[in-house]
Amino acid sequence: MNDNVEPDNVEPDNDEAVYITDLARCQPQSCLSESPKRRAWHVQPYETAELSGNLLSAGEETAAPDVSLGLALSGWHRIFVGVYPDHRGLGSIELKLSGDPCYTHLNMGPDWTNSSPHGQSIYELFWKDADLTGREISIRQVCTPTGSSDEPAAVSCQRTKVAYVKLVPMSEGLVREVESDRRREDTRRLFAHNDAHGYLFLYGTATEAAIRNEIEPYRHTDFSRLYWECGAGDLMFYLGQVGRLPACDGIEDFDRQGDRLHAETWRSFRDQRLDPFVVALEAAREIGLSFHASYRPAGFFYPPPLEQWNQGSLYFSRPDLRMMGKDGRIAPRISYAFADTRRFVIDLLLEVAQHPVDGICILYNRRPPLVDYEPPLVEGFIEVYGEDPRRLADDDPRWLAYRSVALTEFHRDLREALDKLAREQRRDRIMVSACVLNREENFRNGLDLERWIAEGLIDTLIPYTDLPDLDSMGMAWEDEEAVDYFVRLVEGTPCQLALNLMPRHMPPELFRRKAASLYAQGVENLFFWDSAGPSGRAHFGASWDALRRLGHRDEIDAWLREGEPSLRAASTQLRKLGDYDLTYQTPG
Repeated sequence: MNDNVEPDNVEPDNDEAVYITDLARCQPQSCLSESPKRRAWHVQPYETAELSGNLLSAGEETAAPDVSLGLALSGWHRIFVGVYPDHRGLGSIELKLSGDPCYTHLNMGPDWTNSSPHGQSIYELFWKDADLTGREISIRQVCTPTGSSDEPAAVSCQRTKVAYVKLVPMSEGLVREVESDRRREDTRRLFAHNDAHGYLFLYGTATEAAIRNEIEPYRHTDFSRLYWECGAGDLMFYLGQVGRLPACDGIEDFDRQGDRLHAETWRSFRDQRLDPFVVALEAAREIGLSFHASYRPAGFFYPPPLEQWNQGSLYFSRPDLRMMGKDGRIAPRISYAFADTRRFVIDLLLEVAQHPVDGICILYNRRPPLVDYEPPLVEGFIEVYGEDPRRLADDDPRWLAYRSVALTEFHRDLREALDKLAREQRRDRIMVSACVLNREENFRNGLDLERWIAEGLIDTLIPYTDLPDLDSMGMAWEDEEAVDYFVRLVEGTPCQLALNLMPRHMPPELFRRKAASLYAQGVENLFFWDSAGPSGRAHFGASWDALRRLGHRDEIDAWLREGEPSLRAASTQLRKLGDYDLTYQTPG
């Protein structure tokens, strides 16, 4: 079998690797079956050129129970798992060592190999390094409830085939290197974002373990910050008093199953008095991440088919705060031109900041603008300039500069309120981050970055992307002038810069090349929107192996000098599965 590419500071000897290929050893045996069966793992014999054994298989309706695999090993090992993806190239499994705080979701992620997803290959995913003394591995199928809370239980599961566990012993010297590497601070230059929505939308599980599952992948990585969303508009993703919860009480029908799961999970959180925001904060701190509460300022009103999130919105109770277009039409959003809007949002963020967060982040990268031609701005401009801005060009610099005052006032008030809270609670400065647009879009949408930085109103600037198509394979920040603009904007100031890398999924080699390029241009930190979970970036495929160590500039430089060797996941071709000879080729 080909060697898996591992972090550069460790070189385990695969000749000493222990392969556990007979997963029919899992316990309890009552959860295993020699034929496909609901609520049992299907045990299937398999063969490759190098290995043979029994893999565990579960389908979309299996709902296989948790099983455990005894290891009977001691000392430190590197842990890999062999996953056999389905015909779409997808494969996932949840694993947990006894003593771990929660399961870890391992997912194939995008397959960047040259082989067809219809091929018959087992792919090897690196999980982690750990002391295995007296421990066993628990295996779980990933399942989502599909019936509503008042209907009989039903589930939809992710197809799972796990073929083997590979354990590579680590020498004492190697363990010391790994432990020393984990203590490094100079490599921890990555920031992660989590919308606090995806895991509810996908799995609908209202448990503390499910929340911790979102954060566990960052343990012993180059990530130093977690940006966890606390709310959007007047929706709050924590148990508080200022806003409203996304529980959608009384709504029976949803356009998407995930929206129903999200709402029902929040009802459960509320009834249990389980605050996912607090759990996420505690979990992040336990693994050494600073915690920044992130907020979507434009989330007061949602378009079809998401109307259920508008139930009880400020948009209806305060129609006087609605945005107005140049032609006088009311826009379906709340405007920050009004002092009452700004005051409401600051009250909500102050309630969030009562928790021991390290910072607050305003996410301007979703659904701008926040100001347009509202009466306070139009009337104020006429008073100053004697002209009606509605008769000027949309990009008139005087109008754009005047309109930006609204969000600058918001940041001044926010900074003052957070500083006052920090003094009262004798806390360190509560940092403010701003996730913004590209150079051209910012000022056009009322974001005066130069003034914010000059006045010390923000501590971290996060330009979201310069890509018009977020799902394209075009790389963000290919334009060096765009990068240079933001580097110079913060140069000589206390404000940090963290560029967001897009698209979300790229081959591992591209992640390294782009990180190297940005570092060479003076960028010190990298930001990753939608980082956690299988729908994000932390899927434990080859791309995640590269991404989670992108703070190791020395490793990246060495890799470049070596000619950029492949970072793809190791794989081995199946020859036989059950009674079927997979080497037999059917024409066409």
